[in-house]
Amino acid sequence: MSTLAASTGQPAAARASLSGWGRTTASTATVHRPATGAAAAGNPLASHADPNARRIIATGFRNPFRIAFRPGSNELWLGDVGWNDSEEINRIVDRFGAVENFGWPCYEGTGRQAGYDAADLSLCEGLYGAGGVTAPFHAYRDASHPSGDPCRHGRTVSGIGFYSGTSYPSSYRGALFFSDYTRDCIYVMPPGTSGVPDPSRLSAFGTAPDPVELQPGPGGDIFYVSLSGSVHRISYSTNTAPQAVVEAEPGVGPAPLAVSFDGRSSSDPDGDPLSFAWDLDDDGQFDDGTGSTAASTFPTDGDRTVRLRVSDGRGASGAATTHVLVGDSPVATIDAPVADGRFAVGDRVTFSGRATDPQTGSLPASALAWALVLHHCATATTCHEHPIGTFPGVAGGSFTMPDHEPPSYLSLTLTATDPTGLTGTATRRIDYRTVDITVDSDPDGVAIGVGSGTGAVPVTRTVFVGSRITLSAPAVASIGGRMHELTRWS
Repeated sequence: MSTLAASTGQPAAARASLSGWGRTTASTATVHRPATGAAAAGNPLASHADPNARRIIATGFRNPFRIAFRPGSNELWLGDVGWNDSEEINRIVDRFGAVENFGWPCYEGTGRQAGYDAADLSLCEGLYGAGGVTAPFHAYRDASHPSGDPCRHGRTVSGIGFYSGTSYPSSYRGALFFSDYTRDCIYVMPPGTSGVPDPSRLSAFGTAPDPVELQPGPGGDIFYVSLSGSVHRISYSTNTAPQAVVEAEPGVGPAPLAVSFDGRSSSDPDGDPLSFAWDLDDDGQFDDGTGSTAASTFPTDGDRTVRLRVSDGRGASGAATTHVLVGDSPVATIDAPVADGRFAVGDRVTFSGRATDPQTGSLPASALAWALVLHHCATATTCHEHPIGTFPGVAGGSFTMPDHEPPSYLSLTLTATDPTGLTGTATRRIDYRTVDITVDSDPDGVAIGVGSGTGAVPVTRTVFVGSRITLSAPAVASIGGRMHELTRWS
C-alpha cells in the first residue's frame, strides 16, 4: 500500500506497475482493574507475558466509541463507528472466553473492506482464507433505515445502552437502545423470545438533537447527552405531555418594543384540550395571561425571557421559552480570511474581525468569540458537523487546515455580544483547494484501491491539496487471461 500526498494545484497522477506494504490499524477491547490498571484475572490472556496483552478480550474494531454491558449477563456490547461503508453493533458473548476478532481493517460491516482487500495484505488474505472472524451483531449503511424511520440519512453510531427499568412498557424490558449522531436519532431493538435483542424488531425510537452518549439512569429511564452539552431524560406515561410552542413577533428591535406572542401551535398528542398560562415579566410565575395569545411592551434594552405553560387537564403540562432582544444588535464583521478563499491541508489560516454596537460603538476583543466547525457531507446537501475549536475573547488568531475526506468544508463564526447581552454574528465559509489525481496501471484494468474504495483503473478522483490518500494494489492480477505480478509504484 502506498500513500500519495496531493501537494500542488496541478493534476497529479500515480501509476502502479502492480503493491507494497500495508498500514492496518485496529482497536482492541480491554478489561482491567480500575484501581490499578492491571488486567482482570478472568481475561482470556491473563497469563500472557505482555501486560498489555493480558487486558485484551477482543480485537478488530475501527472505533469502538461506546460500550455497554447487557444486564444479567457477561456480554459486552459495542457501538463501532465505521469508515465509508457501515456502522456496527458488536456483541462479545463471553468476555472471559477466547479473544474474538471482529475483522477490521479487513472487514467492515458484513463484507470485506474494499480498500484493504485490494492490497492483498497477508493479514487480510489469511483472515479471508481461514475464517474465524466474528460478524457484527447488527450493521447498517447510509441507506439502511427501518420501516417508518423519520430520521435523516447518514450514519455515526454514538451511544449504546440497555433498558432494565419498569416504567416503560414491558416490550422494552431488556431492549437495546443506540443513538446515531449524524441521523439525530435514537433506535431501539427489543428482545426476541431468547431475551437477546432481535435485529428484525429494530425501529426508530425517536429523534434527538446530536446525541453523543446514551445511558440508563438510576430508575432505569434512558438518558442521552447532546453535543451541545444538554442532558435529556426519556420518560414514559400513559398520558402524554402536551408540547408548548411559543412564537414572538417581532423577536428583536429597539426600545420601547411591543411584542405579540402566539401559542396556538401548541398541541397535545392525546388530543386533550389545552389551557394556557404566561410569564411575561420573567418573575417565574405564570400569572400574566391565560389566552392562547398574549402581548407585552418592553421599555428598556436587554434580553427578555417569556415563558408559556400549557396543561392538558389531566395533570400533564409542557413549557416553552422564547427570548426577546430589546435594543439594536451589534454588527459583527469578519475581515480575514477573505470570502471565497481556498486553502490546502496544513495551511496556516489567519482570521480577524471586529464588531460595532449602535449604542456603545466599537466593542472590545473581550466581547468577541469565534467557533470553527468542519462540515463533512455525505451528499452536497447532507452534512454533519465536527466542532474543531473555539477562540473566545480575541479579535483574531490562526488555525491549521485539518486533513479530511471530501466533500468537506469549514465554517468560521464570529459572535459579538454587547453590554446588554444582545448578539450579532457573521460566518465565513472556508473551502479546500482541490486537485484531480489519476491512478493508472501498466497494463490497464487492475483493481486498485483509492482511499476506502476500489475500482478498475484508470480512475480519477478529486481530492484536497495537501491531503494524504491511501493507494493499494494486488500483488497478482489477472488481465486478459494472463497473470501479472506487481513490480513497483512509479
